[in-house]
Amino acid sequence: IKEVRGLGLILGMQLDIEGAGIVTKALERGLLINCTVGTVLRFLPPLTVTQNEIDEAMEILDEILKEM
Repeated sequence: IKEVRGLGLILGMQLDIEGAGIVTKALERGLLINCTVGTVLRFLPPLTVTQNEIDEAMEILDEILKEM
């Protein structure tokens, strides 16, 4: 992870690897994110997102990044 940036709930995570594979693995595990500019993951949760849902999403992302 090179950088995390954003405002409010809209966040971007700059990686030093291509993000497409991460997006695919996340979707397989029920986490919907997208990749912009090749190496930036974008997170756009609904305004009704709960802390538990955020924690679960970060656990999924952490597992995927450890696999890469």
